[in-house]
Amino acid sequence: MTHPEHALVQKRGAWGLISAVLAILVVGVAIRLLSPAVFLDIGALWPIGAALLALGWVIRRIWPTAPLALAPVTPLVVFTWLVFSVSLHFTDIGSLPSRSADLRGPPVEQVGFSTLAVQMREGRLTVSTGTGPSAYQVEMTRRGGGAGLPLAVESAGDQGGEITIIDVRDPLPFDLDLPVQDNPWLRSAGWKVGLHPDPTWNLTLAAPEVSLDLRSVRLAGLAVAGQGDIKVGTTSTPTQIVLSGSFNIEVPAGVPVEVLGAAIVPEEWTVEGDTAWLGDRGAGWNITVMDESSAQILTAPG
Repeated sequence: MTHPEHALVQKRGAWGLISAVLAILVVGVAIRLLSPAVFLDIGALWPIGAALLALGWVIRRIWPTAPLALAPVTPLVVFTWLVFSVSLHFTDIGSLPSRSADLRGPPVEQVGFSTLAVQMREGRLTVSTGTGPSAYQVEMTRRGGGAGLPLAVESAGDQGGEITIIDVRDPLPFDLDLPVQDNPWLRSAGWKVGLHPDPTWNLTLAAPEVSLDLRSVRLAGLAVAGQGDIKVGTTSTPTQIVLSGSFNIEVPAGVPVEVLGAAIVPEEWTVEGDTAWLGDRGAGWNITVMDESSAQILTAPG
């Protein structure tokens, strides 16, 4: 095989590799493994591809040797741009289009609210301790799914303020009439909500699936609808938890807990009718399992 023929085979193979990468991305979006926003990020990073192509052209002009002239520089540059762009899609770079839907609340010292409600129509809601100075933050996951753009509405009142986070496709709370726009390119598998650990939060959460790690979040009350896993920490005052759905809830060892409703509890608990408790009744977590709902109470190891 001559050098030109060998170079042609290399170029065809390189372009075929690019086609395979694009096909994988399309299939990944179609089966909701990836968010459609990956294509927005790839398009937004076109200057990187252009810069690499310009660099390749300059190198060829400086060293115009035959092997370099026949090398599949263009497809290799395009492949590098695609791989680099997809890699950045999964990072926390805030300037990418996929991050345009993420929310950041005001600094915690500037707010007077600690009541937060989240309502999701599709997807998985993850709540944990946030990072940074914001009172709250909402990030969309990198996987594909049916969750839409999160919209945060903050209200103030005599008894303190409230934050309501909804899907932008849902009716606005408080009878608000604001121009909001949906973007199907920014669909994802769910939202990740981070809460600043300083306030004492009163939470009302509803989503098809939830994963709540509230061990470092101070709670005044918690109401959850859906199904999934909940972890709570210690509490020094009686604190109400209301569950609507099917949940596994993990509590620290030695913390008083009382459960009313259908629940599976550890063997060492006291059970009387539809009530079960450990420790002093009413002194710690007071869990109410609503009708047609269920819960399994687990004790955290250690």
